[in-house]
Amino acid sequence: MKAAVFKGEGKLVIEDVPKPDLSKDLIIPKKYKPNEFVKVRKEELVLLRVLAAGICGTDLHILSVPPGHTATPGAILGHEFVGEVVDIGSEVDNVNVGDLVAVDPNIKCGKCWFCRNGYPNMCPEMTTLGIYGNGGFAEYAVVPAKQVYVLPRNMDIDKAVLFEPLTTAVHNWEKVNLKPGENILIFGAGPIGAFFIKLAQISGANEIIVSEPSSLRREIARKLGATKVVDPINEDVVEIVHSVTKYGVDVAIDASGVPVVIEQAVRALRPGGRLSLFGQQNIHAFADKVSFTLMNQKELHIFGSYAAAKSFDQTIEILKKRETDDLKNIITHRLKLEDIHKGLELMRKKEALKIVIYP
Repeated sequence: MKAAVFKGEGKLVIEDVPKPDLSKDLIIPKKYKPNEFVKVRKEELVLLRVLAAGICGTDLHILSVPPGHTATPGAILGHEFVGEVVDIGSEVDNVNVGDLVAVDPNIKCGKCWFCRNGYPNMCPEMTTLGIYGNGGFAEYAVVPAKQVYVLPRNMDIDKAVLFEPLTTAVHNWEKVNLKPGENILIFGAGPIGAFFIKLAQISGANEIIVSEPSSLRREIARKLGATKVVDPINEDVVEIVHSVTKYGVDVAIDASGVPVVIEQAVRALRPGGRLSLFGQQNIHAFADKVSFTLMNQKELHIFGSYAAAKSFDQTIEILKKRETDDLKNIITHRLKLEDIHKGLELMRKKEALKIVIYP
């Protein structure tokens, strides 16, 4: 079968590899301990025919030189994928052949303190399909049965493939705790920012203000439900926030990872407001730009969010809603596996929002 294999040094190669089956155990290097391995018995595995796989910003980081994220040379990339179950191990009882399933790629141990106390996303024994083990940029994939979630058979594949990144936004949304009628400021209208726009809309937000320099992304933000879209290159975000709200926004979310937005968020939030640091920030740039005195004076609530812990079933229910059908608009390009390098280049040039590969 054809697969996109990571060769190290920024190289991703489309090549023929053996079609996987359930004849052997799955063995994958751990994320934080690459000399140790996660082993899943063959009896607990499922074989999927991959239907779609999204390109993630993490894939770009993996393929950067020097790399911005680790990965296992020889692994098939693609950690955002959905598929049809075509075979199951002898002890699998949570899915059946023919099921449409989404994949949680992060395999946790389930035994450590973090897993047992509600923080499985912090598991030090974790590994990830599509980064450290084989993932979805291929025609078929072997996945532990415990990592798959059954979707309605009639769900649009273009919605289903958004499952994995949406789980991270939903995980963060629980912390945000936005109440109906509150105002929110979202920095960045990439795929994650787009999810926050839609979550704000279906949660009953009043003003949904989005700051985004890309004209393509600003237009998509409007279509998804943003009530005010700001070009931060040519407009003053904080000034606009205070012109449309009485005291400032109740919630601000960094979905961009750009250090300056944290400084803007602190000034745009009302006293007692909540700030989500979802974006991956440079801590040194963060410390240089932000007034911690102002944080204190406003008594702001500031929190982080990493991956997903228990938002998987919630995410499926959100995807089932008609109100989220327009999330498919964030998919700007649909490509075959052999065109994956074209997709990666479009993302590097910021000429795409979400790109989905159909093996």
